[in-house]
Amino acid sequence: MSQANQSEPVINRESQFSRFLVILAAVCATGLFAISLTTFSTQPTSVSSFKKSSYSEEQVVVSVYSSLSKADKKSLFEDFKSQFGREYESDDEESERFSNFEDFLVLIDERNSAEISNGGSAIHGITKFSDMTEDEITTNWKGFKLKGELEDALKGAKNGDNYAAEHSTTFGATTEVNWAGTQTTPVKNQGYCGSCWAFSATEQIESDSIRAGYTNTSEALSPQQITSCATYDSYGCDGGLTIYAYYYVYKTGGLETNASYPYTSYMGGDGTCESNSNDYKITVDDYYYLSSETAMETHVLNYGPLSVCLDATTWPSYTNGTVTTCGTKVDHCVQAVGVNQDEGYWVIRNSWGTDWGMDGYLWLESGDDLCKITYIPTFVVPTQA
Repeated sequence: MSQANQSEPVINRESQFSRFLVILAAVCATGLFAISLTTFSTQPTSVSSFKKSSYSEEQVVVSVYSSLSKADKKSLFEDFKSQFGREYESDDEESERFSNFEDFLVLIDERNSAEISNGGSAIHGITKFSDMTEDEITTNWKGFKLKGELEDALKGAKNGDNYAAEHSTTFGATTEVNWAGTQTTPVKNQGYCGSCWAFSATEQIESDSIRAGYTNTSEALSPQQITSCATYDSYGCDGGLTIYAYYYVYKTGGLETNASYPYTSYMGGDGTCESNSNDYKITVDDYYYLSSETAMETHVLNYGPLSVCLDATTWPSYTNGTVTTCGTKVDHCVQAVGVNQDEGYWVIRNSWGTDWGMDGYLWLESGDDLCKITYIPTFVVPTQA
């Protein structure tokens, strides 16, 4: 194991165990089978020690939430509102949100059933997204948008399949790495703005700048500058593409830090472009794409993280474990910060805050282009502005 594995995110096991108790209570009430208690541990643990495992045949969950009575669902909804600080402006809004919540419970059951059938280890449950519609989540919490054809967008990028082999001094030294905390800043939260593309691009520029020694893990760059200013085939909170963000930084000549240009679009609204060239910290000399998952694994193992855009349809209900079932409709951009070839999963850093997933991270099965992770993996060559 490489040194990069020493700074991995810690799973909030207490909250996961609480979610399990809710599931167990529901199962007891309905006489259904549930996930075994041995699947969980109440002891704090790190992502590296939460090893991939599959459900056994005895651990089948069928309609755990969706078979509950209306009263039990109401009780869960009250707990949800308390946990996530939800207050609604009217009885009509509360009724609508409860209806969304009921629909979300059905999705949880469907996704857990799919994972079990596929021999996966991902657990889906009640999250901060549970009172939202799928359209609301896609519009406000994702933000991938491609104008035209991908081939046209990639014309300004170079093929980087061999970049890691040519630039790594430790090529082939490990089969497992997690760059979280060594080549990344802390997990961010894009909020109710479809700016995932700006966050993914900013985080990639950060990682490549940290490795180059231009910035450090506590010096975040500005996703707001990209959200507000990168208007070439991108639309702020209405979506965009990482390649267009790189192009903007390249053409403009620099990207500010988050300290000088803080994020203000959490509740929506692109904001007015107010970048100041005197505050530019990093710029982009070149940007690269990779053409296969094999090339991606080689790059992450030997060089560093990658920006990726993929299908995150099932992710709003994700709580922990390795996702093994996914769609193919690309709708979200994130960052692949680690990979474990021995156990077959990617470590994904999201921009939905640390109160989602495993402290802001997700594991995704590797090797089969799951979620279309190979759609547009990119990295940059930065320099000081």
